[in-house]
Amino acid sequence: MKPFSLDRSSILLFVIIAFVAGALIFLGISLRSDEVDEAVKVDRILNVLVIVELEGKPAAAELFLFYPSTGKGAILDVPAETGLIIKSLNRVDRIDALYDPRRPKAYVEEVARVLSAAVPYYLILDAKGLAGTVDLLEGLELFIAQPIESSGPPPVRLPSGALVVDGDKAVQFASYRGEEEAEGEAPARRQKLTQALFRRLGQKASWLAEPTVFPVFQRALRTNLSTDALRRFAQELGRLDADRLVQQRITGVYREVDGKRLLFPHYDGELVRDIVKQTLNALSNSGGADVADKIFTVEILNGTPSKGLAKRTAEIFQSFGYDVVSVGNADREDYASTVVLDRFANAEAAGNVADVIRCRNVSPGGGQGDAAAVADFTVILGNDFNGRYCAN
Repeated sequence: MKPFSLDRSSILLFVIIAFVAGALIFLGISLRSDEVDEAVKVDRILNVLVIVELEGKPAAAELFLFYPSTGKGAILDVPAETGLIIKSLNRVDRIDALYDPRRPKAYVEEVARVLSAAVPYYLILDAKGLAGTVDLLEGLELFIAQPIESSGPPPVRLPSGALVVDGDKAVQFASYRGEEEAEGEAPARRQKLTQALFRRLGQKASWLAEPTVFPVFQRALRTNLSTDALRRFAQELGRLDADRLVQQRITGVYREVDGKRLLFPHYDGELVRDIVKQTLNALSNSGGADVADKIFTVEILNGTPSKGLAKRTAEIFQSFGYDVVSVGNADREDYASTVVLDRFANAEAAGNVADVIRCRNVSPGGGQGDAAAVADFTVILGNDFNGRYCAN
């Protein structure tokens, strides 16, 4: 048999191929890094899925939408039990059925599809990583209204009050599952932890950039951000106003499917997609700082014979981050058209409230001096309202 040998032309060809392949890999990494750098430096919103992973599954998944130019941000809770048709599995199941700790791409892509939003980046903290990060940050500030105690597994022991929790306590807080919790309490707890984490990351942004500190922080998490992009991201978190993070969540109806309790988003996911669109618009809006930074209160009144309409509509406004302080019946049941009463005396804010249900009828409602007003805005539902939108 003739011995294998390479001539000069073959060697040159291999060198060229290796050089081109290396250049393409370097270009890909550079483009990814440049894309993040551009987003945090210039004028683009950066979307990052933040996942707290316990026992190989997402205990919390928050889409973090961050606009570095203004320091504005929002988090949207994606429950692990969100139900949908998973085409790759050919069945209806929880969204976390797609989650693989080693290859989270399929799960992240499905979250992006459900929200109809680009989610190019993710940060994952497992139990060890969360505990290490919190300890590195010298604790998280949490307010716990009632003591939390559970025999587990894992056992949870957390007192009430304003606390600075260490890494182990943060993991306990993340792992707690209340058997008799009211709907909305679990996502509120997950978002409280996420908000506290970002607040502390922002406070420690300069310190995290230290050459001896950043590698420790980087090792605590898994991410598809490059080293330079992660460093830049951590640095820009110093601009974030964490106390004014807009907090939103997927809402829907729970149903049993194959023995599993699944949350099916309202209106086949249209509501949450609208939430994301409106949030992106609000974050990128440089004007109206008083509007963007305030959590408005809303009163919902049913002006139709349809029972339970105000309660169902309240869930829509809560999903958009509004504080619904009152739900009830209007003075009569024959309102032909829905109306938004502006008691806050701010046309821009009133327009945002009306846009949630595509209402074109906005009227003054007595202004901020109206002693009878129980909320910034009153929404009176009329017969033109189909449960989601007002008829044009």
